[in-house]
Amino acid sequence: MELKATSLGKRLAQHPYDRAVMLHAGVKVSGDRHEYLIPYNQLLAIVCKRGLVWGELEFVLSDAKVVRLHGTEWAQTQQFYQHLNAHWQAWSSQMSEVAAGVLQETVETLSSGMKANRWLTRQQTTGLQDRIRHAFAALPLPQARLDEFDNCREAWQQCQRWLVDVEASRAAHNREYTRKMLVQYAPFFASVESSPLNPAQAEAVVNGEQSLLVLAGAGSGKTSVLVARAGWLLMRGEAAADQILLLAFGRKAAQEMDARIRERLNTDEIAAQTFHALALAIIQHGSKKVPTISALENDTDARQALFIEAWQQQCSEKKAQAKGWRLWLEEELEWEIPEGNFWDDKALQRRLAGRLDRWVSLMRMHGGAQAEMIASAPEEVRNLFSKRVKLMAPLLKAWKTALKAENAVDFS
Repeated sequence: MELKATSLGKRLAQHPYDRAVMLHAGVKVSGDRHEYLIPYNQLLAIVCKRGLVWGELEFVLSDAKVVRLHGTEWAQTQQFYQHLNAHWQAWSSQMSEVAAGVLQETVETLSSGMKANRWLTRQQTTGLQDRIRHAFAALPLPQARLDEFDNCREAWQQCQRWLVDVEASRAAHNREYTRKMLVQYAPFFASVESSPLNPAQAEAVVNGEQSLLVLAGAGSGKTSVLVARAGWLLMRGEAAADQILLLAFGRKAAQEMDARIRERLNTDEIAAQTFHALALAIIQHGSKKVPTISALENDTDARQALFIEAWQQQCSEKKAQAKGWRLWLEEELEWEIPEGNFWDDKALQRRLAGRLDRWVSLMRMHGGAQAEMIASAPEEVRNLFSKRVKLMAPLLKAWKTALKAENAVDFS
């Protein structure tokens, strides 16, 4: 079916398009010099208007683009519009069935990763938006029209929520998951430790992210969370005992966790370790030669006495070093330093011992040469930092000498 502008309408309208032809799945508008093919899957609306004399058709496309046909006889315009619109709507109805299938499949894919009894991690949602966009690209209808069709609307809106804010949708799912788990496993949270876990602790236990930071004050139940977390993973079958590693900085904390696990979870298959014990175990597993750890590492008093002795020797033997230490302690730390041989002052020694221990520890962890440490400092403090490192160098040397005498290594 074809619609043409009248001769007079064509002359007066002076428009690039003066005829339209209905095709199987689209419409073609053309003029003497221009031609435009409009597939149905790009068409958002067809508008029929009546001017003062002639009719007018508007074909609305995406990106606010409109193609117009002017100067057609009004009755013919109406007839063409009604026939074209009916054909386009029938085609749209058929394509909506195809689109509904694609959308429903996408929703089911989303749902498979959102089972009510499983935490949805950030990693699992990585690329989710790309998969949704890929599905949208396969739709035979323009996305702007999907709300028109009852068979597409709900699935389309579900996909849109994930596409617009995947993190909000993930968070909503996980809130619902957490609520259900806390109700379903209430007896576990009430009995896994000597005192029932509070809601915040229980939420930390069921959280399924690959990494989770729990911040809480001393004595507020962080160890209870770790013990319950291990029990939760075992009970839910999310991990086997040999897949669980509990680490603590101090030996006392590791021993406490060990005792709590044996008592509360009734298993000795999970053992807490210090970071240092783990490191030694790894070395032992991969090498026949296991290093000997210096006794000084576990004897704070002996370690600090070593540093104070080296510091006293340094100050007493070299006036420049003594002057450097005085300036450091007075100007930067704003300490009151006794006159004369200040390094013999017992109160000052007790005050300084812990700081020397920490500073040497930082230098040991750096592991590089003094020149490398100085070069890595910001330029604005590099000169002062260089002076401080040189004052600390004899203490580091004393530490290395002590290790050599023991034929041992330190944790760093």
